Amino acid sequence: VPQIKEVETMSLTGVSCIVTNAEHDSSEYMILNDKGEKTGIHANRQVWSKRLVVALASELAKRGAQVRINAPLTLKVALREITFTQFGNLNQFIVKVAVTSSAGWSGNYEGIAESDLSAFESMAAMADRLAGQALAEAVKAMLRDEDFMAQLRNNS
Repeated sequence: VPQIKEVETMSLTGVSCIVTNAEHDSSEYMILNDKGEKTGIHANRQVWSKRLVVALASELAKRGAQVRINAPLTLKVALREITFTQFGNLNQFIVKVAVTSSAGWSGNYEGIAESDLSAFESMAAMADRLAGQALAEAVKAMLRDEDFMAQLRNNS
């Protein structure tokens, strides 16, 4: 998952939380397109969710939050849906993420990444790149959400 550089947020100094993976299904499943049709791409939601947890925890720490095991606030992250669609040469991943907190709050976020397949890139490499970008976009959506940020500040 690429690092996030564009999101401007206030400091999270004083925030103490832990980010955990709420996705427990480790089976491989077929990613569908926006019409519910098979795409030929398989994914493991638990692995993708783990990557999302690492990306979110890293971004929170970069903004001054203490991300630690014995924190008073737990954020549980689960990847609810992954969709892959092709529009001519354009390829698009959409991820839908659910976040719940130990304080009883919950939110839903979406990350979208799209790109053409470059002449020097395999379909698998393009899918990996877009998947990481879609997860980064979901983290950006969280960091831009005033309610998400307020939950961090008010419940740590």
